[in-house]
Amino acid sequence: MAAGDAMPVGEDDLQAWVDGRLPPERRTAVDAWLAANPVAAARFRAMAAQREMLRDALRPHHDAPMPARLRVANLLAARREAQGRGQRRIAAAAAWLVLGGVLGWAGNALLPQRERPMVTEALAAHAVFAADAGRPVEISVAQEAQMLRWLSDRLGRPLVVPELGPAGYRLMGGRLLAGATGDPAAQLMYEGPRGARLTLYLRADRAGGAGAEFRYAEGTTNSVTAFWWVDRGFGYAVAAEGLNRAALLHLAEAVHRQVAGAPRPDPGL
Repeated sequence: MAAGDAMPVGEDDLQAWVDGRLPPERRTAVDAWLAANPVAAARFRAMAAQREMLRDALRPHHDAPMPARLRVANLLAARREAQGRGQRRIAAAAAWLVLGGVLGWAGNALLPQRERPMVTEALAAHAVFAADAGRPVEISVAQEAQMLRWLSDRLGRPLVVPELGPAGYRLMGGRLLAGATGDPAAQLMYEGPRGARLTLYLRADRAGGAGAEFRYAEGTTNSVTAFWWVDRGFGYAVAAEGLNRAALLHLAEAVHRQVAGAPRPDPGL
């Protein structure tokens, strides 16, 4: 490139500007481009402001210590007490610790090994977080718009928050999780009659095709069950504890219609 030729300002430059990680040598060119494009500049400044608002909103959760029951020593002690000494799966569980790892550990403890990783993670995530009275969600429903933008950005696709009010369930909020495959995952949590919890777990699942049928899954040592499906490379699981199969299917169908905009699926029972 000849001296005096400037590299055109691209989307990567603008996203780096929003994220606060733009290299100093590009700052002058990007600032000049924004000054020359006021409409686009307003949009990117709004994105930067939303990012800072979300960071401020999440900072208390980020800085808070991990609950004692999720610490490594306590997890391993509980597992030894429940299943006895010497089980070799403890070693595999240790590699999953710290958020995504916690879920992987719970999946090994609670679920059949024949299940697909995505539904194993979904059932484990429900078991871990639905029972948490202090912090069942990372971001509350009061910040629903910010939560939706954040999770959509992290999962790489626009997400829809299903409305389950007609079925008696209200949105509590959600959280970002780490799947066993390394893909980011999201969990949305709802509260129903008598404080019952329902969760929607979703992440990329490239093994599925378009319009895959519903499947039913259940844990082996608790009453958490789920209906799950994969549609166009994305997996969904609706999980609950102690809910009869027909009622759970009805809720899963309501979720499916809203997230996929598709006809009523074959339950595949």
